[in-house]
Amino acid sequence: MAKVKVKGTVIKQTISSVLTAVAQIIDFSHDGAENETYDATTIDTSGAGKEYSQTGYSEGGNFNFTAFYDPALAGHKAITVYIATPTNCVWNITTTDSAPTTNVFTAAGVTFGFTGAMSDGLKCDVGLKITGLMTYP
Repeated sequence: MAKVKVKGTVIKQTISSVLTAVAQIIDFSHDGAENETYDATTIDTSGAGKEYSQTGYSEGGNFNFTAFYDPALAGHKAITVYIATPTNCVWNITTTDSAPTTNVFTAAGVTFGFTGAMSDGLKCDVGLKITGLMTYP
């Protein structure tokens, strides 16, 4: 069983139809995709357990990352442009496993904020709302 190193992972966004790496990312996370369900319990259900059934839809979740923020970098500028001009954007995450593996998704929404502290560099937090589903290997 392999353990995939995070070092060397590249996260890219589409800028002017070209996948472009976003620089200076510190960490990233995908909060998880899930199947949508509904409460299917009826009054004649036997036992104490509630019953659930699938709707046939799945939720793609959110992809989040933190970076050292540089407002002069093209990748960082492009993220803030999505706030002023909402549009879908294709992203991909390529890990350093032997394949290497690339997960692709389209973001329909973005959140952006930045923080600063005396003993640290200027950082930004970016959240991407996945529309549809991320491709998995």
